[in-house]
Amino acid sequence: MSVNDDYFKSREFKELLDNYEASIKAGNSPFMDADDLVDIADYYNQNNRMDEAIEVVEYSLQLYPHATLPNVFMARQALMQSDFMTACEYADNIENKDDPDYHYLRAEIMLAEGDVDKADRYLRDYAMTVEADEYSDFVKDCANLYVDYNVYEKAYEWMMRNPKDHSTDAKELMAFTLMGLGKNTEATKLFNELIDANPYSVKYWKALAGIQIAQQDYSSSITSSEYAIAINPQDPEALLAKASALFQLENFEEAEKYYERFIKVNDYMLVEMHLVYQELAFCYSAQKKLEKALKTIEKAEKLTTDHPSLLVIKGHILLENDRLAEAEKTWKQAIKEANFSPSIMLRIFISLYDNHYVKSCYQLLKRFCNVYANDRIYSTEGYSYLALCCHDLKLKDEFMKNLEIAVKRNPQEAKSVLAPLFPPGTPVEDYINLMTIKLSK
Repeated sequence: MSVNDDYFKSREFKELLDNYEASIKAGNSPFMDADDLVDIADYYNQNNRMDEAIEVVEYSLQLYPHATLPNVFMARQALMQSDFMTACEYADNIENKDDPDYHYLRAEIMLAEGDVDKADRYLRDYAMTVEADEYSDFVKDCANLYVDYNVYEKAYEWMMRNPKDHSTDAKELMAFTLMGLGKNTEATKLFNELIDANPYSVKYWKALAGIQIAQQDYSSSITSSEYAIAINPQDPEALLAKASALFQLENFEEAEKYYERFIKVNDYMLVEMHLVYQELAFCYSAQKKLEKALKTIEKAEKLTTDHPSLLVIKGHILLENDRLAEAEKTWKQAIKEANFSPSIMLRIFISLYDNHYVKSCYQLLKRFCNVYANDRIYSTEGYSYLALCCHDLKLKDEFMKNLEIAVKRNPQEAKSVLAPLFPPGTPVEDYINLMTIKLSK
């Protein structure tokens, strides 16, 4: 399993790392224990120096071809590429089949392949062989494996096998598990307790910031992110969390600064980069920096194959900067490239509303809802926005009609779109009655 962060800060590890790097710099081949070499690789990996991490592990395998941890490390790299065959080959190469890490790897391959039940049966069978004094750590390792693969229900199930474990590791793991399950109140309580005991943990502050964003408590999220950034000014996730919270508060000038800082230090979160470029483009656009916004969208285009969606965003930016004819041309291209996808058309209509073209949005959405009224998928989409348009245009009867449809067919969309029309915390199922009373006065 992963090495504790505290070890990487210890004098022991620093000496180990210094000896290794000095030997490499001198052109020598250091003779070191396999586990020590993998610790160095884990350190490089944690600090986004993957090329160096791979070099260390490959060298370790030259010295110890059948050692457990180097093979586990390389198997996990293969799993990240969905190369299950290569991962299995590394697992087969492990000599000590009694090593717990061998069994965790076998279960992880099953999880990576999507067979959660098979992995769980494997781990439960292996649990029968675990010594009593090792059982607590075994349970946490299993739960941690499920957390890594976002299978939080199983993680919670395993943590409850040993409810009397009140260690910091157990509390941390339970906090992340509850966070993954969406139990934000319980998770927040645990993270605050962990922070009280270790106020310099970037990991805990980042987690708290993430929960606060999910709860739309953006001001608190900014505060938590700032604590994380104060501890590590180069932490990409903390910078991104603050940028996202600032963006939600429409503080685009400050958000822009933190998105740019994130991009500068980030060299590994490529999956998220196109989304970051999109939000940065919105920041530029809101500040009327059109050329910078369009250049940023061009960068995003290189990182995703979803070109129609980026064209929708590009059209939004053009319209926001009063380039109506260019926006229309761009949106027509988006619709054509998406083969007249209803979801793309809906996004364009919503962009019209966001840019205050309420009447145009109303007309297009009304036609859309009529066309797709009996569609298996899209008969539930768009009614909340149509109701919002009717509300703004003071079309009382149409507003109530579409509000009822929205609440009935897609309560989640109704809550997301129409919540500002009601007192905070109003349940969706109360929208119709409350609005009926309000409009009757």
